[in-house]
Amino acid sequence: MFSITNARKLALPVLSLCSALLFTSCDSSNDDNPNPVEDDAFVVSLAVQGSDNSFTYYTVPYSDVMSGALSAKGQGIEQPGYFDFTQIDNTIYSIGGLGDVSVVGISKNEAGELKQIGNTSFTNSLSDIIKADDNTLVGVEMSSTSDMIKFHKINSNTVSIASTVQHPVSDITTLKVPSYSGMNISGNYLFLSYYISDPNTYATPHTDKAQIAVYTYPGLQFQRVIEDTRTGPIGGFNTKSGLIKDEQGNVYALSHSNPANGYSQTTKPAGILRIKSGETAFDQNYFFDVAAATGGKTISHLKYLGNGKAFAEINTVDRSQQAAWSDGPLKSAIIDLNSKTVTYISGLPEHAGNGRRLAALQDGKHVYMSIPEGNAIYMYRIDTESHTATKGAEVQANFVAGVSKL
Repeated sequence: MFSITNARKLALPVLSLCSALLFTSCDSSNDDNPNPVEDDAFVVSLAVQGSDNSFTYYTVPYSDVMSGALSAKGQGIEQPGYFDFTQIDNTIYSIGGLGDVSVVGISKNEAGELKQIGNTSFTNSLSDIIKADDNTLVGVEMSSTSDMIKFHKINSNTVSIASTVQHPVSDITTLKVPSYSGMNISGNYLFLSYYISDPNTYATPHTDKAQIAVYTYPGLQFQRVIEDTRTGPIGGFNTKSGLIKDEQGNVYALSHSNPANGYSQTTKPAGILRIKSGETAFDQNYFFDVAAATGGKTISHLKYLGNGKAFAEINTVDRSQQAAWSDGPLKSAIIDLNSKTVTYISGLPEHAGNGRRLAALQDGKHVYMSIPEGNAIYMYRIDTESHTATKGAEVQANFVAGVSKL
């Protein structure tokens, strides 16, 4: 868990990496009914920094992200503050952070206009939201100021709380404090990954094993903590991709212990573990040795694509040389979880991340994501079969917080 107040100290420096990027002024009007653009399937959430260093997010529809310029001026849904964006089915969920405790849904009405759904608040900012079924989401509150972990079942149609179950933090650790790194539901179980981070110094003195808390689903009752010493803690600060799941229900757990993603030390090799579908233990017959597959590198971000393949952002610098909190430098690749191989994408420059959830859209065989280049940002379309990338539109914002298609 991390304190929202203290996280500001880290999030803003990370975001400031983008402050040198192209800035554009935006219309400050807040229109709940933006102009309809019926053919605009792409939806991009743009973060723009104001003169007071605060950020405003504009979620804007576009028909094309591969040519021209993507501007937020006079368009879209406006949200000042700090927000994380994740798409589940046909809705984008905007999750508040750094003091904002709200969750808002963004979808399209029959006229093709973007609309807001619900506006639910929680005691603390949610660490994440995932899909449970067609009508239900599960959100989790993990805060360093609370001795409880709260799971919320959320109606995905109204973005309202259906029920809440809470458990003491002491169920999973007596160390201070567990920080969220990933969550996934497979079959009758919910898996919650975390790492230990001091709430005052952000030091991570415990990096000798991977730990995942197991809860029942749908009951959300605590079962146990599973551990594995072949690698270190799962996930990292604010990346939210510690756990991914394939079509068979197998859950994969990513470990990197990157200083660039919030770790103060590294004591174990980078790797990927597996929990087989229906099981609640790590598969001792599976270990993806990331260091061996990449020549000593680590995977910072991971997005499952299908058929055993995942999109990966790989840090190209040895952990001993990484700049703290830099989320970079990164190269994009496709990894095969079955053959345990890595294939890099050609046509993409080495780049830095944004120190937050990977803003990438899978659309068939393509992945769309933004890449900072010098003093500008460009959208890229990545062909996951040919492992090539095509440069697209220039993004007129400080960074891209989400890329979706509705």
